[in-house]
Amino acid sequence: MNENIGERIRKLRQAQDLSVEQVAKMTGVPVERLSAFEAGDEVPSIGMVIKVSRVLGSRMGHILHERGERRELFSVCKAAEFSVVDRKGGPPREPEQGYTYQAMIRDDMVGQTMEPFLVTFDPEKGADVHPMAHDGEEFIQIVSGKIELEYGDETHLLEEGDTVYLDSSKPHAFRGLGPGKPTMMAIIYSGS
Repeated sequence: MNENIGERIRKLRQAQDLSVEQVAKMTGVPVERLSAFEAGDEVPSIGMVIKVSRVLGSRMGHILHERGERRELFSVCKAAEFSVVDRKGGPPREPEQGYTYQAMIRDDMVGQTMEPFLVTFDPEKGADVHPMAHDGEEFIQIVSGKIELEYGDETHLLEEGDTVYLDSSKPHAFRGLGPGKPTMMAIIYSGS
């Protein structure tokens, strides 16, 4: 089975007998955008996926990845096993919103409260990234290049090795700066 994120959101919503309008009201996501996510016409950001997953009682990773049999809370994931998260399904493509990300853990664990990603930025598309807020906290480490962080009313230039710990409920956005394609490790805690 090869579903995309929109199909998984729709199935979770329908399984709970909720309308698009009800989920939109509970998440604060406009009906048109939620419908576009479900149809695969628009790509949801990580923040949007977190908002929707919380309302639907699912973990963000459950929506991002197809799930097979679940394992206990222990996983070794070799770098070659990192899965590129393509939020529309199908083969990986160039980032549409200025970044792509790889899951750094297997997607078949049970009970984890943190989700680590390796995020790769396309500086040419950074202007398309707008601040958003979602529940939880994030720990960030810049792996390579330079990344701009917009956090509330502040802007910070982050370089290789720099770290950030932030409250995700405050509007924030990361934008890669050239040359090259900067990367960062993001560990997202979205609560239990």
